Amino acid sequence: MTSALPPAGFEVRSPDGGTTRIAEVSAGVTVTELPEPAPGVQLIEFAIASPRAEPARIRWTWPVEAAVTLWEATQASRRNLPTDWGSHRDIRSVRSAPVASLVRADGLSPLTVSLSSSVRGCDFAVGVNEESAEQLVQLSVDDVEPVDGVYRFTLRIDLRGLHFAAALRGVTDAWAAELGDRIAPVPELARQTMYSTWYSDHQHVSAQSVERHAAAGAQFGCRAVIVDDGWQTQDTARGYAHCGDWEPTSSTFPDMAEHVRRVHAIGVDYVLWIAPPLIGRNSKAWERFEDRVLGYVDGLSASVLDPRYPEVREHIVECCVRPVRDWGVDGLKIDFIDTWAWPDPRPAPGADCETVDEGVELVLAAVTAELRRLRSDLLIEFRQDYVNPRLWKFGTFLRAGDCAMDPVENRVRTVDARLLAGDRAVHSDMLMWHPAAAPEAVAEQFIGALFSTAQVSVELDSLSPEHDRVVRFWLGFLHDHAETLLHGELVPVRPDARYTQVAAISRTETIVAVYSNPIVRLAASAEVVLLINGGNEPMILLDGAGAEPVELLVSDCSGTELSRTMVTPPEGLWAIDVPVGGVARIAPVEVRA
Repeated sequence: MTSALPPAGFEVRSPDGGTTRIAEVSAGVTVTELPEPAPGVQLIEFAIASPRAEPARIRWTWPVEAAVTLWEATQASRRNLPTDWGSHRDIRSVRSAPVASLVRADGLSPLTVSLSSSVRGCDFAVGVNEESAEQLVQLSVDDVEPVDGVYRFTLRIDLRGLHFAAALRGVTDAWAAELGDRIAPVPELARQTMYSTWYSDHQHVSAQSVERHAAAGAQFGCRAVIVDDGWQTQDTARGYAHCGDWEPTSSTFPDMAEHVRRVHAIGVDYVLWIAPPLIGRNSKAWERFEDRVLGYVDGLSASVLDPRYPEVREHIVECCVRPVRDWGVDGLKIDFIDTWAWPDPRPAPGADCETVDEGVELVLAAVTAELRRLRSDLLIEFRQDYVNPRLWKFGTFLRAGDCAMDPVENRVRTVDARLLAGDRAVHSDMLMWHPAAAPEAVAEQFIGALFSTAQVSVELDSLSPEHDRVVRFWLGFLHDHAETLLHGELVPVRPDARYTQVAAISRTETIVAVYSNPIVRLAASAEVVLLINGGNEPMILLDGAGAEPVELLVSDCSGTELSRTMVTPPEGLWAIDVPVGGVARIAPVEVRA
């Protein structure tokens, strides 16, 4: 049963009742404690008269003695333990998500805090309080989706001490339960390897190059081609001054519908990039909307349309629907929506929305509703930082933020995204490498993206024989082990050190990618164990392999078998020679490949 609490605050308490703190709550907020979904998880509901007039503020301290990092949504490479004055994050529907998890060196989380998916905007801070040597939690909620005219949201406090990945799964499970059938379905194609034109072509893309990439990609198992920026402009200066009309340029895409049909004839689906928030001075639509913008962004050479205006939303909907309705494309890569997270937007006379976040969700809802009416299996790609659960209603897969040729950052970003994606499909940033790179360096790119769906953006039809073998092996590995890699239990190690190991565990196999910590400790026995050497030493140390005879198969970075032996694992650590970029497969003798 629920219980009403005094408006001055509520009690945060440890599962054993040994530690309590009083959380302060701002005046005018009704506080209700909900039943615990599990021992050690508190749910506190807040009701506000109007968060726009006066944000709801919540504040308390909590003793955490051994945390080494604070896991946050979209933190990139910042893995520190922040101070309370340096931990504030402005979270909007289109940027980041209201969750933070303190993590110890052993991976356990003594405190994970999150807000419900009804929150559109808030200031979210968890950091070290220097005066008390405790963690100070400060939340200020300024935009909530109303239900029947009431602004309600829920605070979830997890003090169970679970592994941080399990604690975050609890958060995403709670968001999924709140959203229910409003979550967009994820087509199976969203979990298949795709080719992207960005790193291979940039803005020099053309119908001819897309068709060539689609044909080459199909030979490597790429099920879709993502046509990135450049199709809508002849300007190749990497700016966005020509954005806003979203019409193909006649010199490089003279007949878009016929071009899309030719790609389909290859057997590849077509996804088209579009950045609907942006409008440039060189667009035909500029004069119509120049006074309907949030402001100008120097780095983009474009302004950001204000979605609070119905005429702006109508324009965006038509620009997004036209490629599917008129040209036959199969999905959209909707980009730059985080530019709508505009700080302190000015008043919008004549608008029909109170907040930008409300306008954003109205336009995305209208776009996706019309597109899914045209085709039910529509693909919508979003990019980090668009990880808020409110966007689960619209997108079908999420790509790691740009990190060209950086396998470490791709690893960090894809794992971060997986931990907060629920059942959303997560893609790597596009894989690329130098044509003269060593085969091991090519394998390193795939190993960095191992726990996601790969996007590739190199000239596949001109690979050297050595690179060709590596690419085919790893794309085949990702396909053959997708059930474990994409759907298994994800167990990352040491987020403070950018994940020294990552494991995926399914009913039939355990796959462990070893990056900078060579000692793999199996928590439970598995029928088949696959060890991936993503480090720089040709050896992995395994603990927990058991005492029964096993078959050990070792292959190099291109999948070439180097050895196959029957062996009884020694007691303690088992030193296994695995080349850099290679794989060791360990299975009971009777389970042979």
